Amino acid sequence: MNRRHFLRLMLASGIIISVPITGSLATAAEPENRFHRVSQALTGRQQLDPTISQRLYALLTRQNPLFPQRLAQLAEHLSRSEARAPEALLASLSEEEVNTALAIITPWYLGYTGNPATTRATDDAHFVSFLSALMYEPTADLTPRPSYSQRGSDYWQAVPDGVSAPQMPATIHAWGKASPRAASGIAQPQPAWLAMVEGRARTYAEALRLTDGTGDGS
Repeated sequence: MNRRHFLRLMLASGIIISVPITGSLATAAEPENRFHRVSQALTGRQQLDPTISQRLYALLTRQNPLFPQRLAQLAEHLSRSEARAPEALLASLSEEEVNTALAIITPWYLGYTGNPATTRATDDAHFVSFLSALMYEPTADLTPRPSYSQRGSDYWQAVPDGVSAPQMPATIHAWGKASPRAASGIAQPQPAWLAMVEGRARTYAEALRLTDGTGDGS
């Protein structure tokens, strides 16, 4: 799936470009303000946090020094096209403008910039926000953010509405307080797993070949 097609799917679902685009986008005095206004237009949300917006702009500029220039180009295009239907507007964007739009939308939904790495100790990802990440909004009325529970201790013992469940044991509260017994020692990591963590291998199969499948790492 290419980027333009992905943007079109987001558009079809009403996620992006669902608020009016005004001519003030291109004429915003401060780049941070321009970024905030463009973010509002692309995400379809007027209540974006300005503090998060400023941090996102700073991180995207650090990641790509040409970002302010490309943001200005996208803002100007959006302002010139305010009377167009969203689908026609998307079709009129250049590939560079599509990439810029996705560079803006993505961290608002994920809560971070860059690309987290699972096989290296360092990467170019930078945390921006957790609770305000837009990807959690669709189910916010049903599920809390996957962090510390917002419903108090032992919330899980309450039976959901419309569900019949057997009586819970009288000692159920003690279950949450029981801790597993401490390990007697720290086990040595498997060489194949260690090769992946250290970035010497990208897949488990590659890690096994690197360690000769013997576990000695040689």
